[in-house]
Amino acid sequence: MYDRVTARAYTNIALIKYWGKENPVLNLPTTTSLSMTLDAFYTETSVSFDQGILADSLVLDGSEVDNRRVHTFLQMLRENIADFPHVLIESHNQVPTAAGLASSASSFAALTVAMAGLLELTAMPEELSRLARCGSGSASRSIYGNFAIWHKGEDDFSSYAESFLDEDIGLTMLVAHVSEETKKISSTDGMQRAQASAGYARWVAESEKALEEIKPAIIAQDIEKIGLIAEENALSMHALNRTAEPPFDYFTDTTRALVDFAADCYHKGFLAFATLDAGPNVKIITSRKEEEAVLARFKAAFPDIPFDICHAGPRAEVRDAH
Repeated sequence: MYDRVTARAYTNIALIKYWGKENPVLNLPTTTSLSMTLDAFYTETSVSFDQGILADSLVLDGSEVDNRRVHTFLQMLRENIADFPHVLIESHNQVPTAAGLASSASSFAALTVAMAGLLELTAMPEELSRLARCGSGSASRSIYGNFAIWHKGEDDFSSYAESFLDEDIGLTMLVAHVSEETKKISSTDGMQRAQASAGYARWVAESEKALEEIKPAIIAQDIEKIGLIAEENALSMHALNRTAEPPFDYFTDTTRALVDFAADCYHKGFLAFATLDAGPNVKIITSRKEEEAVLARFKAAFPDIPFDICHAGPRAEVRDAH
């Protein structure tokens, strides 16, 4: 038995979005989603049983923080797998927390893989994905590298992600850091509001159609088609938010300027397409061949905004166990 296990998982950005819950308790989504794991952002988490603490404890980047969400997750493991003592969780985020860059996805995927190691589980990736989903829906996809698809399923056992294409197809995401502040409206709250929109059913139907269109584009490594589909899916999600009850918007003025500039670049012959999750930070989809040229244009237009170059990232895995 191990005393301490450390795992690392990477963030993922959905090309076809997850934006709505059929079952909020189990994090069952209203739609199937598809993502690319990123190599630049990750969470590294160590877990150990600690007899000296009175409750599960979470230390994030050196500071003890609210443990309620991880405690709920650990209680789920205790009820479904095995009882175990209080857990000390020490986690480090190489990604801004709650800023729309999928920090919860990498965090709960890393925690799931680390706990599986500590409990000596022989779980298949699909089972790890199902467990991670209970902590954060998007975490189900961060179990995998490259491209993953999260099937919405019908219940706890059928809603999990699996690898869609375990291959780097030369797709680049340029991440524009508009803001690293914690977003004012959480993803969970945003989804609830969006689902109250009169246009939500139409968005679900359009998302299902976009999913079937983007699958062959990924297999064909057609970056332009991938970008066009992903951009439309993301922008329609944010348009839906503006018709929610009550309406809300993650966009800032800078966010809008970046989205418009991506469209301008595309009209001038560059592969540049915007996608966004629940936050103001913009991801620019382009190709490995054009990334430097596209990045140069964005840096010239937005000299005060930091950018990261991201490629397809690896699967979640145990880094150390002793």
